[in-house]
Amino acid sequence: MRRHIKEIVEGPPYKLLEAVAETIAGRILQGDARVRAVQVSIAKPHVAVGGVVESLGALSVSTASCLA
Repeated sequence: MRRHIKEIVEGPPYKLLEAVAETIAGRILQGDARVRAVQVSIAKPHVAVGGVVESLGALSVSTASCLA
């Protein structure tokens, strides 16, 4: 699973952190039928958005029923 997450993070760029988190959550849910829910938290450090902030983040909570 770690390899799949690395491919997502290092692959083509996403415009939103939320999209990265949702893609990772979907890949985890699709990759193992035993997983019924997943919570993915992502932080991007030292982002310049009208000034430098420590980090920006996104949280995705997904369940297997979201994929049905």
